[in-house]
Amino acid sequence: MKRYKLLIGFILLGLFCLPYLKADQKTDELYTRRFAFLVGANHGGEDRVTLRYAIDDAKEVQKVLEEMGGILPDDSCFLANPSREVFFKEIKTLAEDVKQAKKNFRRVEVIFYYSGHSDEENLFLGRERVSYLEFKDLITSLGADVRIGILDSCASGALTLPKGVIKKPPFLMDTAYDMKGYAFITSSSATEAAQESSRLKRSFFTHNLISGMRGAADRNQDGRITLNEAYQFAFDGTLNQTEKTMAGPQHPSYHIEMSGTGDVVITEIWKSTAVLVLKKDVAGKIYIHNKDNVLVVELNKMAGQEISIGLDSGPYRIISIDDSAIWEATVSLESGKSSELVQAKFSQADKIPTQLRGNLPVSIPEPKARRASRWRIEISGGFSSINPGDLNLRATFDDLYDTFYGEDYFQYQVQQGEIDSFVKTNDGGKAHLLRHSIPVGIRLRYGITNWFDISFGFNYFTSARESNYKNTFEVFELEGSPALYSDEFLSYTLSAKGYVPSVGIHLGKRITPSLRLEGFLTGGPLFAECSYYLDWSSGWPVVDSSGDFGNLKEGFLEEKGRGSGLALQVGAKLDYDFAKHYGLFVEGGYAYQAVSEISGPGIRSMTSHRETWEGDWGIKQDIRERPWGTASFLWPSNAWVVSQGTWWRARDFELNLSGFQVRLGIYFRF
Repeated sequence: MKRYKLLIGFILLGLFCLPYLKADQKTDELYTRRFAFLVGANHGGEDRVTLRYAIDDAKEVQKVLEEMGGILPDDSCFLANPSREVFFKEIKTLAEDVKQAKKNFRRVEVIFYYSGHSDEENLFLGRERVSYLEFKDLITSLGADVRIGILDSCASGALTLPKGVIKKPPFLMDTAYDMKGYAFITSSSATEAAQESSRLKRSFFTHNLISGMRGAADRNQDGRITLNEAYQFAFDGTLNQTEKTMAGPQHPSYHIEMSGTGDVVITEIWKSTAVLVLKKDVAGKIYIHNKDNVLVVELNKMAGQEISIGLDSGPYRIISIDDSAIWEATVSLESGKSSELVQAKFSQADKIPTQLRGNLPVSIPEPKARRASRWRIEISGGFSSINPGDLNLRATFDDLYDTFYGEDYFQYQVQQGEIDSFVKTNDGGKAHLLRHSIPVGIRLRYGITNWFDISFGFNYFTSARESNYKNTFEVFELEGSPALYSDEFLSYTLSAKGYVPSVGIHLGKRITPSLRLEGFLTGGPLFAECSYYLDWSSGWPVVDSSGDFGNLKEGFLEEKGRGSGLALQVGAKLDYDFAKHYGLFVEGGYAYQAVSEISGPGIRSMTSHRETWEGDWGIKQDIRERPWGTASFLWPSNAWVVSQGTWWRARDFELNLSGFQVRLGIYFRF
């Protein structure tokens, strides 16, 4: 009986203690709710340069806080280039959210981040301003237990200047976590500019802050990045990287009004999607690049310590630089797992040879973002649509002329009762028009920046269409045998070609490590030529013949012209790198290529005579009135000697060889 009573007592005691045991097992997440308010403002008004990376900086900080900082997506507010009205409206909403959260959670924390323009007194939201006094009152008046403000902007250190307040050591280092109050961290002092880096593609301060939050700042290797650790890492990295910039060194600063014990934890490494563990034997200046070759984390690592970095899943390239060599390794991180990287997985990379100017102490420079050689040569060929209307008018004229003096004439004779009927036979169709050209070119390019190139090129294009056709008429007389008439074009050729020395500009961006997309505009003088050649013969029967050809007339006509004009080409281009020094590209666009005046020689040879001339090209017009009808003819020519007929100059001739182009080519870097 006593045993049963004892057993029942233990059970009751366990049930009584169970809530307390469960409470001890809960993590701080069940007691703390954290909010984030992030603002990126590239625009600071008409008198200030538009920033390139402020919005991207804010997005990246938001990403890290959501992945590793215990902030739910619904508790994160991001504003890009907001107005003052929107800014204060969202702050008011945040204050209400904090007020409601205080009813259900033991602790409520708010992290505010701003990246943009500022001066000694204000944050800039486009043309509008938010004063430091307003901003500080907004942050400090929030009902949260912890309020942290981080400003990455010029002269933001004016916010942290002590005004009757004794500055304390930055942050306490106890393992307990019971801090309350507010803290402000700024990227620069009150008199300094906050600087961006095209190599990092973000600001120096935010780049180092994010590197620290992902794990590089974990000095005591407990897997948790505190506010003190993140600030100290950002301070050291920012100062080190800006000491030799044109704007000069940049000193982050801080101001804190907190009480309690411990330090505020900003991120926890093991909450990230994946973890990269740099083992103890890895040492030196470490650069971690993602699949897009973007530098996401950099740190100085001492041998003998193990550092964990929280990252997204996917492939990464890691560069390690020590006193002896440059090392490179690749690793693919899996979601929910950690991957270890030891020195044995690195392979030595080749150093780029340089020539020092002077006897400077040898040091290993920080690696810059990988950039292709500045010079390259491109060779291409392709297809272009053209429609030189004035030149093609010659083929149209010859076809109409043959119809007017052939089918129309014999049809009239049938109507007049002079012949019984006729049959037309065509062999070879008719004269072909110019509809396309074949462009080829060579281009020498020089890269001014990663996104801007200039080029010097030479392009050549040619187009020619040759025809061979014959029209035969079998005429049935009222009495007697049929008679045969024929017009044969033994060779009928229209041709054009052009030469274009050009200069161009190219604006591009790499969309993957191997692909680069760009737009371009090139232009230069156009030196063009065109020609028309006709080799013909005509046959008809003698009056007393029985159908055999008794008369034959033949000859040829050739007209040439040349002139100069303007060529412009606009389009888009896609490069694909096969190797470090060569690749393929495809480009397409529209080419304007026109010459308004051309001139040249001409020659006509017939059975009875031969003549030559020199003249400018124009469009002739001729109206022929015959018993069977009236015809109006237009055709291009440089022959202006009137022998017979009523033709006159209708207008000037234009050689327009414009059209859409597609090219495929290969390029070589050197």
